[in-house]
Amino acid sequence: MNLAEAASKFRAATGRAEASMARECAAAGARAFLPIERSKTPVLSGRLRESEAVKAVTGSGTYAEAVVSPHRIYAHFRNFGGTITVRRAKVLGTPEVGFFGRSVTQAGSHYVERAHDAAIGPVQVAIKMRAETFFEGL
Repeated sequence: MNLAEAASKFRAATGRAEASMARECAAAGARAFLPIERSKTPVLSGRLRESEAVKAVTGSGTYAEAVVSPHRIYAHFRNFGGTITVRRAKVLGTPEVGFFGRSVTQAGSHYVERAHDAAIGPVQVAIKMRAETFFEGL
């Protein structure tokens, strides 16, 4: 390979990286994080876990971010805990799980934090692997 060819390949790889590398790396990291988050999500019915997905990947150039989250109203409560007070019914609960009275306080499971801690290594590997493909063949 001559110097002109090498320079051309470097320019092409640089152009591809500047255009989409950050976004593609963020998407790869999100895909690596999602199964780890799902493995840490508390399961009663499975609806919370099923609602978890990569919701968005935004950015371009040298900066991008991905949003991985559940799509359930009680996700924040399940993670951080809190108190639920009945509004319309007389008591909280169902015949299947029992009745709790007019309010119930639950400790959070902090599953998002546990998933974050467990995913740091795998996410970094996924991002590194994706980034390396931009410079293959140079």
